[in-house]
Amino acid sequence: MSSTPVTQGEMSNVPEEQPLLGYNVGIARGGKRKLPPCCMPCCVVYMIITVIICGGLAIGLGAAYNSINDEVQKVVAQEVALTPDGETIDKFANSPVPVHMTFYLFNLTNADEFLNNGSKPIVKEIGPFVYDENKTKFDMIWNKDESILRYNESCIYTLNKNKTKLNPLKTNITTLNLPLLGLLVQFEKLQKMVENLPEIAKKLVDDIIKGLDTALKNEFSENLFMTRSVDEIIWGYEDPFLKYLSQFNLSFLPIPKDGRFSLENRTGFTGPNMVYTGKYDSRDTARYLMWNGQFSISGWGTPYAMMLNGTEALLFHPGINKDERLEVFVSELFRSGYFSYYQDVTEYGVKMYQFRLPQEELKKANQDPGFFMDAPDGVLNLTAVYPLNVPVVVSKPHFLDADKIFRSYLNDSSDIKPDKNKHDAFLNVEPITGATLHAAKRLQINIRLAKTSHLTEFAKLPNITYLPIVWVEEGGQLDSSSADDLKNQVYTPMKIVKGGTIGAIAVGGFISVILFLLLFIYGTYKCEQKIKNRRQNGRIQYDD
Repeated sequence: MSSTPVTQGEMSNVPEEQPLLGYNVGIARGGKRKLPPCCMPCCVVYMIITVIICGGLAIGLGAAYNSINDEVQKVVAQEVALTPDGETIDKFANSPVPVHMTFYLFNLTNADEFLNNGSKPIVKEIGPFVYDENKTKFDMIWNKDESILRYNESCIYTLNKNKTKLNPLKTNITTLNLPLLGLLVQFEKLQKMVENLPEIAKKLVDDIIKGLDTALKNEFSENLFMTRSVDEIIWGYEDPFLKYLSQFNLSFLPIPKDGRFSLENRTGFTGPNMVYTGKYDSRDTARYLMWNGQFSISGWGTPYAMMLNGTEALLFHPGINKDERLEVFVSELFRSGYFSYYQDVTEYGVKMYQFRLPQEELKKANQDPGFFMDAPDGVLNLTAVYPLNVPVVVSKPHFLDADKIFRSYLNDSSDIKPDKNKHDAFLNVEPITGATLHAAKRLQINIRLAKTSHLTEFAKLPNITYLPIVWVEEGGQLDSSSADDLKNQVYTPMKIVKGGTIGAIAVGGFISVILFLLLFIYGTYKCEQKIKNRRQNGRIQYDD
């Protein structure tokens, strides 16, 4: 194969100038047109330049988007930080979400048969009794660099008559006499402590306990079970025997000075408390450093069990993801726990992640030994930290997610019907801000009772029983107005910023396409011009 220059005379045989985008200007044998090799480098060069420019533009716009997104996250973290000028501090001090405390009490209908014949207890659920909860954080003080916030907290409960059908002052419940039970537990502990002492010491302790036991029954009419109004059981009453004992300095008995006993305080106070503000590390936002003047919770058996971990569950760090555990300090349990991701939910147009208390958290194999988990799976033992060391164990309501053995201790006619939708605890958390917008903290107080020869009150009980006393739901949910405020303060600005960025990327992409076409056309045009010039100068060569 060889190439021969074209003479001027042969120029008449060369086709006329091809269209701008017509590459096949060479004529091979057989009449087939081919792209002259001389124009290939030009097109390739222009294409490479175009790709480099477009690629650089795309990378630059992508980097700009990531940078703007990071800046948005930083702005959100600054707004959520619990600093004096932060947008969240007022909501942290006074929650805009209405919160209610709801009580369901268990009425023991066969107290005599249970106490004297060892029959399985029959409990019937009575309720709901709903109270509006008004918590206020006050006396807020920041340290010098605003990384730690110190405050006190008050709480007031008011009966919600619209949601409560039964009158708590006139509705009576038969239940365990918890103050008496606590005293009996202390008596039993004292008897066990002197078992190895000389007989004279043991006899002295036995005589004291018998005297107190006689006084309980004869002078104060105290029995292991009592019938009182719902209002008294929840908010407290003056116990005659506790009032009597409070005048003595009995160091081994933690007796309330006013002789009152209650499940809750109608007007409560907690403090001082300290939390991290998240100013310098957003992942520390609202995390406890101190609760009620304590840096750790005494009574538990190991340093780990005593630790204060997590927040109070109203606010977490911004940028929540589905893979993490949300650590919570539950003051009613005097300990920390965690919630794990369960599902996505949307309320009033606000997208949230729902976290629930997992069943694994209630398995003793997963618990630190310092929590004294000596019961079947499904309950938490609070005996070590509960007043008077009453043998309290806490579960989910109706023993949800607990070992079936707990329900077997009760008569089949009892109102124990676990339902995940009604009885499981959950937190619906808005992931951008870390704010909890809908929550239900649900737990049930049960008492562990066992037959013992040390005390006559326990001599005829079943070998072991876990008796439900009450289950409680503390919950609240944002309303449409609060949802609109959140969307205006968080979603709208983010949409504007991200929308603008995406618009810029779209415009940049369009410009890239136009630029590519222009350079491509320009490159092709230059090739055509080059070919034309060579035709005119007689330098075009053809393949044989």
